[in-house]
Amino acid sequence: MAEDSASSRQNEGISKLDCFIRFDDVNYWHSRTRDLIADAGSYSYPAFRESFRALRREGRKSEFELVLALFKFERAMRGNATDADND
Repeated sequence: MAEDSASSRQNEGISKLDCFIRFDDVNYWHSRTRDLIADAGSYSYPAFRESFRALRREGRKSEFELVLALFKFERAMRGNATDADND
């Protein structure tokens, strides 16, 4: 019965791979922003501003998804620890 509970908690949680993927997404948007800043001289100010805002919007969204994934992962780990203590 404890195995069923642990597997259901794992399904409710999130895997390490999902967390790593979200870290990579955050890194991708940060690197795109860095590249935009490095090439800023080749943009007009309105074009730079528009690109920067779009990149930051995507970056913030990916950061939020990472934090959410980490909280879900922590919850799953806490649940697994509780299940192990009950065995």
